[in-house]
Amino acid sequence: MITKKYWGKLLILATLCNFLHAQEPEYRAPQGTNNWFVDLGGPAIFYSLNYEKYLYRSYNEKYTWAAHVGLGYNPINFDILNAVYLERNMFMAPFSTSILKGEGKEKLEIGGGFTLFTKDFGNNEVLPHALIGLRVMESNHVCFRLNYMPFWQNGAVMHWLGISLGKNFSFK
Repeated sequence: MITKKYWGKLLILATLCNFLHAQEPEYRAPQGTNNWFVDLGGPAIFYSLNYEKYLYRSYNEKYTWAAHVGLGYNPINFDILNAVYLERNMFMAPFSTSILKGEGKEKLEIGGGFTLFTKDFGNNEVLPHALIGLRVMESNHVCFRLNYMPFWQNGAVMHWLGISLGKNFSFK
């Protein structure tokens, strides 16, 4: 049976625990204006290595305008869900621009662009795409993106997803 002495100690311990809870440090956004990242899926369909430059960032960082360029290479015949087919030895070069909206580390990303698909740089196919997603930029400069990208090909819409992981940096 618990006595008054144990109830008193339990009450003191509970009160101390309430005062000693951990506090998260205040978020500080990375100051770099460049990002590099690896896209799996995304606008290059298979994968791509990308560079991103912030073209404009509002003073309070609620809005950022960014441009992206990337390059991917497909060494195998890639066929998924009978909807996407990339031939072997195909180069993919995505170009896009987007607006990042939001304060703190989570931002909504909305934009669009196109991807150039070529095998021999003589026969090219250009597919426009939209971009809607979520970006998380940690204070340690790590960037994570999850995007939905509908493509338009031959009058039809192809629904596609992309996951990115990268690093924010500055040339200073």
